[in-house]
Amino acid sequence: MSIKTRIILTFTILTAILVLLMARVSYFSVREIYLNQLAEQTNLLVRLASNGLDNKYLRFLNAGSGWNLASSYYAENLQAQAEIMQLNNMFIFDSDFKIIAQSAAGRPAGNSDSRLLLHRAEILSLKINRSTTSLPFKGTDGQWYLWGFYRMEDNHWLGIQESAARLAKVESLSQVFWGIGLFGVVLTILCGGLLARNIARPIDRLVEFSDLLGKGEFTTPVPEKVKGELAILANALDKMRDGLARHHQEKEAILAQIAHEIRNPLGGIELLAGLVKEDLNGQKSGEYVEKILDEIAGLKSLITAYLNFSRPAAPTPERVNVGEIVGEVQDIFAKRLEDRQITISGNGAGTDVNFDHSHLRQVLINLVSNSVEMLGGDGTIHIAANRNGQFADVLVSDNGPGIPDDNLSNIFEPFYTTRPEGTGLGLAICKKLCLENNAAISVENNVLSGCTFRISCPLPIEEKGDS
Repeated sequence: MSIKTRIILTFTILTAILVLLMARVSYFSVREIYLNQLAEQTNLLVRLASNGLDNKYLRFLNAGSGWNLASSYYAENLQAQAEIMQLNNMFIFDSDFKIIAQSAAGRPAGNSDSRLLLHRAEILSLKINRSTTSLPFKGTDGQWYLWGFYRMEDNHWLGIQESAARLAKVESLSQVFWGIGLFGVVLTILCGGLLARNIARPIDRLVEFSDLLGKGEFTTPVPEKVKGELAILANALDKMRDGLARHHQEKEAILAQIAHEIRNPLGGIELLAGLVKEDLNGQKSGEYVEKILDEIAGLKSLITAYLNFSRPAAPTPERVNVGEIVGEVQDIFAKRLEDRQITISGNGAGTDVNFDHSHLRQVLINLVSNSVEMLGGDGTIHIAANRNGQFADVLVSDNGPGIPDDNLSNIFEPFYTTRPEGTGLGLAICKKLCLENNAAISVENNVLSGCTFRISCPLPIEEKGDS
């Protein structure tokens, strides 16, 4: 997971949790404040209502006694106070929870309301001249209400039904808070993406810069517009680049000097051995001199390989016809292949690439030489080229034994070889020359036998737009 994705996810999750938590806390806080205020108001109203009623007539009220002066007195008083206080209903009920007087017209006395039983414990626990309120509930009309209860005497209680219409608005705030939370999450994603972009972009440039240093491109400039702690890292990478470039130059100079010091006496030895061979005029000692010359040739070849790998000639990419180089390679190996009864074929006359001519020639020579060694004798090698989007693939295939799967990932490493007489630099040089020309090289085993090396070469600049 990239650092940009991690930043966005972290900010989003944290902010979502905080915003949603704040939204729920805010909602419950507002709801609790409103209910507390409504409960206080209801307690005050039920106490005021009780002050307007005379308790001495309560003993004349009975649930089944019908109309009498006491019931008429309380009904009129309850109705008058309900109108003044703008209450939905005021009523008196007994210990059996039967309503024996109420303000609402058209509602007969003596009936019970099952909802009162839900508050039985609260009602019975009230002391005389004390009040309490119920939890909000929805009436039959779908509106929110709150009950207030006041104990008038041992067996009689006063109840009022106060409107809690504003509770519906408070409940609707829940959706508002959810909306605020969602908006906060979306805003966080956008801000997190912007922040991650500002952080990840200079890091990506520094990573690309370090990759180029790893490839030996020490002239690459340090990324610009890198600030803060990343600027310290950029300066450190710049110093590291200078150090690597200096050490690389020192290494190349030392290697070139060593090769020069070894090559000069080898040239003299080779010359003297040749003169001795001519003087011996075919005697047996001439065979020994011949072996000396072969060993010298091997050393010179090895030194040349080391130099080619360590400091290849700077590339000069140009438009190169693959078919022409294939023809040159066929000519170079003609005698050697004939002696080993190996057939080589090729095409690619219609394919041009942007590559240094001598570098591509050297790569194909190394690959064909590698195939010849793998075949040993009596086999086929085929070189082909075809266009593939913005690149052209040059393929070198043979029908030899192929490469063990365990070795496929290592064969381009310097000095890695499975042949006792090999230097382990041929394929490493191929890879380095390809990188110098912005190309890539890979290998895979064929389905039946042998293997195929693929060189993905850039097309000439004028042809890239045609693909």
